[in-house]
Amino acid sequence: MTESTLLINSHWIVIAPLIAFIVILAFRKILGLDGAWVGAVALLYGLIHSFLIAIGIFDGSLVLPSQGLQGHYFESSQSWFTVGNFSFKVGMLIDGLSSIMLVVVTLVSFLVQVYSISYMRGHPRFGRYFAYVNLFTFSMLLLVVADNMLQLFIGWELVGLCSYLLIGFDYEREAAAYAGRKAFLTTKIADIGMYLGLLIIFNYLGTFSIPQLSQNIASMQYPTWVVTMIPIFLFIGAMGKSAQVPFHVWLPDAMEGPTPASALIHAATMVAAGVYLVARVFFLFEASPIALDVVAWVGVITAVLAATMGLVASDIKRVLAFSTVSQLGFMMAALGCGGYSSGMFHLSTHAAFKALLFLCAGSVIHAVHTNDMWKMGGLLTKMPITAITYLIATLAIAGFPLTSGFFSKEEILAVAFHHNIVIFFLLSFTALLTAFYMFRSWFLTFTGLARDKEIHHHAHEAPLLMTGPLMLLAVLSLFLGAFFTYQGNITKWIHWGSHDTEHHGSAVILMASLIAFVVGMALAMWIYYFKPPKYQALAVRFAPLYQILVQRYKFDELYLWGIHRIFNPVVNFSAHFDYRFIDQKVVDGMGVLGKGFSYVSDLFDKYVIDRFMVDGQGTFMDRLGLYVRRIQSGLAQSYLFWMAIGLASMLVWASHVFK
Repeated sequence: MTESTLLINSHWIVIAPLIAFIVILAFRKILGLDGAWVGAVALLYGLIHSFLIAIGIFDGSLVLPSQGLQGHYFESSQSWFTVGNFSFKVGMLIDGLSSIMLVVVTLVSFLVQVYSISYMRGHPRFGRYFAYVNLFTFSMLLLVVADNMLQLFIGWELVGLCSYLLIGFDYEREAAAYAGRKAFLTTKIADIGMYLGLLIIFNYLGTFSIPQLSQNIASMQYPTWVVTMIPIFLFIGAMGKSAQVPFHVWLPDAMEGPTPASALIHAATMVAAGVYLVARVFFLFEASPIALDVVAWVGVITAVLAATMGLVASDIKRVLAFSTVSQLGFMMAALGCGGYSSGMFHLSTHAAFKALLFLCAGSVIHAVHTNDMWKMGGLLTKMPITAITYLIATLAIAGFPLTSGFFSKEEILAVAFHHNIVIFFLLSFTALLTAFYMFRSWFLTFTGLARDKEIHHHAHEAPLLMTGPLMLLAVLSLFLGAFFTYQGNITKWIHWGSHDTEHHGSAVILMASLIAFVVGMALAMWIYYFKPPKYQALAVRFAPLYQILVQRYKFDELYLWGIHRIFNPVVNFSAHFDYRFIDQKVVDGMGVLGKGFSYVSDLFDKYVIDRFMVDGQGTFMDRLGLYVRRIQSGLAQSYLFWMAIGLASMLVWASHVFK
């Protein structure tokens, strides 16, 4: 495949999973494995094609013809429909940023589908699951390659729909159905903000084309409120998808979906969409320092709060969910501090070790049939591959030196250090908490004595279709950061303007990163590994704080209180007003009024129109005819007599007039 062909045919990367979705949904009953292999083949093609594009951009062999967006890019689009003088288009935008995201999405989706063949075997909706996963992947890829905001928004909404389908996949369970509705409604509320941002863009900037938006915002003068509110409204939408406070409440409950789907949501699709949106239109945020500050502080607050909630979670998947929320806060904070490449660097490495963590958790759950870490323990000897790969992912997310997470997190800390020292210390503290709760999950799950003998007895290592993706992701979790830092330099793919500077070699930053890792790991080892364990005594000693964290700062209770005490009364009043006034007074009143009007109209028609106007005229003409008929005698002499009378009368009149 030639270089130009790679770009010209890049749309097949997006179309392939859509075709797989249609084929699986329509023909799964006659295909082997219910068509699961079709999706894997489609994503393997997309992965290879995306990888070739990314490598071509990195080594310079792939020429991107257009220049803008702080770099070179390839754009191909065609008209979709026209309204007035405006033509809406659908197209592809390939540059360094989108090429990396294409690799991330296709790689994680491919590994998740291979893993799911074994994990989901025996499920009554086995084929439908793979159809949904491919539709999910198509939606995210459509968003990633969009060259205009309308197409991006379509992919954005499809991603939300697919997350609802997968989170609530086991809809027979009320918890899963509730979690799906919660995720859908929470993100839809946030999407109102994004929709408002798009309306302002269309009204003031006059285009949805992303390259054109970049040129317009740089070359034209707009009111300050426009430049500020556009990125803030767009960020509200990103807060929903990427589970930033206060829209984070849907993500922990999203664990009710199948674990491989959780890996896809948390690593490469749903939650990555919000970070990608901010990065894709970073020129809009860069134009507004206020918007960047909002992004930075929302990210920091999210990172800290989610990390504290992860300290006490007992469900292994919810620990990872809080970890995802916290790491997304890290990425947003980096973007808000101007670290465009740093935020995307961490998004890329996070995709590897977070997918690994969830798939490892899936292997554990598949073996022991419970999510509760307090019922686990001692699984290292039973599941050595899962335990070791989970440990590698834990080291990476905790920032162990030379792992992928160490490099990307160190970059974020560096950007924060040079931007705002308070943000730097808060993120460093969050890194310490991350190391603590992640090692806590590893110690509780894989070390010590089995806390449930029956579960431990039946535990076993996962089959090769599940452990194979784990080992590949473990390699990426170890070396991806080093590749980007020493061999690849991620700024060869993604770089944005003067604010996006590199900060290497700071002793303070390195020391903060190392202290966070060592202290967090040591505390987790002291409390959960050494005998006797200290967690029970600590839970009693810090009971008020412990309860606050267990109850997740009562965000859900606050929202439910608002729904029951504010929203429901307003809704009930509106319903009562609608029924009593609108229906009974206005609608029914108009009916009564119409009935009375029709009665009066009937009387008027009957007595005035019919009797007087219609029948009355007929009677008058009939009577007139009777009198006129008497004149018509048929005698010639009578007619001559009246003619003489008439002529004499005219002569008399004329003599008076012309006298």
